[in-house]
Amino acid sequence: MRKPVLRAVRFLSLFLLFTTFAPLSASADKLLYDQWMEVFMNGQKIGFSHMEATATDAGYSMNSKSVMRLDVGGSAVEISASQSSFLDKSFRPLRFTYMQKELNHQQFFDGVVEGKKINVTVKSGGNTSQKTVDFGDQVYISDAMGLLLGQKKLEEGKKFEYRVFIEPLLATEAISVETGKRTELEIGGKKIPVTPVTMRFKNFLTVSYFSDEGRIVREISPMGFVSDEVDEARAVNFSGGVMSFTTLLSFSLIPLEKPLEKADKITSFKVRLSGLGSKGLLPQDDRQKITKEEKSGKNGGEFSVELSVQKNNRAKIIKAGLPASATKFAAEMAPSLEAQSDDPAIKEQAKKIIGDETDLFRAALKINRWVYEHVEKKYLDTFSAVETLKTMEGECQAHTNLFTALARSVGIPTRTVSGIVYAEGFNGFLYHAWPEVYAGEWVAMDPTFGQEVADATHIKLLSGELGTQLQLFEFLGKIRMEILHVER
Repeated sequence: MRKPVLRAVRFLSLFLLFTTFAPLSASADKLLYDQWMEVFMNGQKIGFSHMEATATDAGYSMNSKSVMRLDVGGSAVEISASQSSFLDKSFRPLRFTYMQKELNHQQFFDGVVEGKKINVTVKSGGNTSQKTVDFGDQVYISDAMGLLLGQKKLEEGKKFEYRVFIEPLLATEAISVETGKRTELEIGGKKIPVTPVTMRFKNFLTVSYFSDEGRIVREISPMGFVSDEVDEARAVNFSGGVMSFTTLLSFSLIPLEKPLEKADKITSFKVRLSGLGSKGLLPQDDRQKITKEEKSGKNGGEFSVELSVQKNNRAKIIKAGLPASATKFAAEMAPSLEAQSDDPAIKEQAKKIIGDETDLFRAALKINRWVYEHVEKKYLDTFSAVETLKTMEGECQAHTNLFTALARSVGIPTRTVSGIVYAEGFNGFLYHAWPEVYAGEWVAMDPTFGQEVADATHIKLLSGELGTQLQLFEFLGKIRMEILHVER
């Protein structure tokens, strides 16, 4: 029985990082603030965040940490992220280091800004990779937004626009900021005058409440996240228990009115997805077609899409030799930060798996079967293919990264996909990841479920790694689904 775990857990943990902090009065070589927040999701404590900032002769140094704690099978498991950032006096980034951890898995970023580019070194599973990202000269890192906003006069109706670099995704995003009308909040039994500041990125809103002293005393984020300023002892205290992993999954579930029987046998699937924030969000390809797209919801503020998804027809899969054309499929055969196909251990393992196989798709089938049979299913994921190969455990992203790296290393054009898939036991759809290989057309496979050709309930929301994953914020907590037609 297949039970996909939430592909978006890592993205939910990003909400803990987006809490912004405002400085006190600044002076050189002096601690500006040291602030703790406890974080709730739908009324239950899920984690905490901490940030401190110091003014220096050169500018500012900042340290931050966020922790999400979950109950997984009766054991408390932490997902954490920590960062150190160095800014000049105009809050422009000079350098940052960032580390994210899940269980015994971790990934480390070291970014240095040089002109209009940022050079990033990424370490995961003993592998070291380099990436250069276009950065521009008007981009701030997400950790600096509190310092930046703290310098603004928060008058009602003020609007600001920024481009922000989101460190764990190595991607920039336009963010709009608008101040609201002063009001009062009850915090710790006291009424405090505050000014709300709304931050928008993608289709998401976050509202931060600034006190007259320039501190954020509360922040409300999508999907029921609420952060409150507290002291350190309270922030790190989980005496009230922690949220179960399955409860967290249910918050992102796209429910159905009734169970979908024999989902893995579905070859043709027609659905209506509503609640989309804009037109043209869903991709189309050989197996997924948009048949209708229109405005919907109150006052036409949303879009709905009718989507037809067909399971790839194996009769259309062509015979092709290895390796495929490196020119035609340059991007789909190149190593990446998540799928290090140039790593010696990856290359060696891939050759062992395919043996003397020379047919592209038959080689992909061997890799798919090997990953399914050898990688232990765990609720939380690794960060890269090399790390998965070392630990041989993880969920859908771990399976997908490892498959992609192994396949690319022997010349199979492969791309990673993020989307939703039917989850037995949850009576709905959860976020999931799977690979696609090119064999005459892009064929969806699923090494997590062991499907040689993925069933038609695999609905693709986007393709790509890291930076493209930011697009998932367009969908989290918003999609509604109606099944129109099913064929098995």
